[in-house]
Order: sequence, then C-alpha cells, then structure tokens
Amino acid sequence: MLRAFLLAAALIATPAAAQTPVTVAGTPALEGRLWLPPSDGRVPFVLLLHGAGGGWADHAPLAAALAGAGIAAAAFTQVADRAAPNAFARMAVRARDAGRVLDHLVAAEPRIDAARIGVFGYSAGATAALLLAGGRADPARWPALCAAAPEERLCASPFGQAALAAARDGAGPFGAADARIRAAILAAPALGFLFAPDGLAPVPPATAIRIWRAGADTVLAEPHHAEAIAPLLPGRPVPQVVEGAGHWVFLPPCDAERHAALPFLCADPPGQDRAAFLAAFHADAIAFFSAALAGTPP
Repeated sequence: MLRAFLLAAALIATPAAAQTPVTVAGTPALEGRLWLPPSDGRVPFVLLLHGAGGGWADHAPLAAALAGAGIAAAAFTQVADRAAPNAFARMAVRARDAGRVLDHLVAAEPRIDAARIGVFGYSAGATAALLLAGGRADPARWPALCAAAPEERLCASPFGQAALAAARDGAGPFGAADARIRAAILAAPALGFLFAPDGLAPVPPATAIRIWRAGADTVLAEPHHAEAIAPLLPGRPVPQVVEGAGHWVFLPPCDAERHAALPFLCADPPGQDRAAFLAAFHADAIAFFSAALAGTPP
C-alpha cells in the first residue's frame, strides 16, 4: 500500500495529459473523452467502461492518472439499448460497442499502440470487460442461481425479472471477444455467476487480470459475482477487498450536486476516506497496466 501512495504522489509532478472530446459514429453514436500522455511516442491504451446508469466522467480521474503515467485512456457513455430484445442482448451490445470504440480510436489516433491494449470495467462495465477479454455468459445460469439463492437481490429486481423471462424463453450463451485485450481490471464485477468454467476457458491464458471488490457490497452480494469468477480466470487472481466499503467506493467522491441528487452513491462507512482509497487504487491500476502492457507481446 505504501508503494501505491508513493506512486500516486509522484503523479502530482507529471505534466497534465491532454483531454479530447471524441464521438464514435454509428447507432448509437458514442460520446466520450480521450486522454493522451504528454509524450510523443506510441503508448499503451486502456478503455474504461462505466457501470449501469453511469457515464464517461465516472472514471475520468482514473483516466487522467493513467495518462499522466504514460498510458492513453478513453471513457465513453453507454446508454442501455432499449431496442435490444432482452437484458442479455443489452449486455452483449455494451461489449460490442466497446469494441467499436477501440476500432475507432486505433484508426484515428496513431499514437495508440494496438498491440498494448487493456480494459477497466466497473460493475456492469466489468461484465462487458470480461466479455471483451473472451468470456462467454450463459443466461441459463440466471434462473439456476435464483432458484438456489432466492435472497440474491438481483433476482427480484425489474432487471432480474426481465433476465429470468429471457432465459426461460431460450436466450443462449453470448460473448464479444476482442483479441486485442491483453489486460483487464474488474472492479466490483457484476453477474459473475453467468460465467461457467467453460465460459471463461476462452480467456487467453496470458491475459493479466486484477479483480477488486467492496467488502460490504449490498448491491452485488458475494459469492455470486467477483468470487464466482476469480478461480476460473487465468492466474486465478485473488480479489483485492476494500474492507467495509460499499459498492460505490470506486466512484469519485460526490460533489454537492450529486450528493443532493443521488445520496446513495455518496455514503461511506465511518472512518473511510474515499479520496485516499481512490488515490491508492489509481496508483495500483497504473502499476498493473504498466507491467501488463509493457513491450510487445510475442
């Protein structure tokens, strides 16, 4: 942890990264931002995927920290595709849209090294990141979980009920693998129970993966999410646990406007300093992606 804080402190002295608005054409058009390091050479790149109902700004501080450390980053707002026939189709669309963003940025920005690409995902964004990394989700596992663990809050939610109906209507396994992904950080990953062992077997063994979760997450209760996928992924990564924290600890501290509009996003347990945690978390992400995306893969 000391190393993480030292890395975070070092970032203060780095030149500011350039932040550029970007629009990816298509249906739907995707709006976001690209952060480029101040150096001139080709650089690794990390795509940041927000959670359900979020937007590109949710992880802008992480993107800026990565760019300040020499790693280009981009974040885009993805609105749920209500035209998709079911909840699983919407998940697949989110992952495929992320691939569309990669296509656009690799073609538009020659400084991005297409051989050194990683992805960060938070909550539902982590589900999309896992699909990009090669995972295949199986809708049939949704009713199986809800039968075995009816206390799982997702089962009773409107989203969960729609997913149950889609699974019973025969929605089949789906994925959105992108061979460019070399590394992934999954923060509070959602719906880990959808991935069976054979659903994660396609993730390339060389893929570097880091998992984080909140120790007191009541939105995604364990062991059905992060803990469900950890032993099935390359390297069997042990989830890093933010003790006592709730699901929203990976989002920036709330300003007054967000605190008034969405107070549930802002509550932290007594004694927890979200800003201090995120400084350490960002430094850990920098160290992880710097190592995982160093050099050119064989």
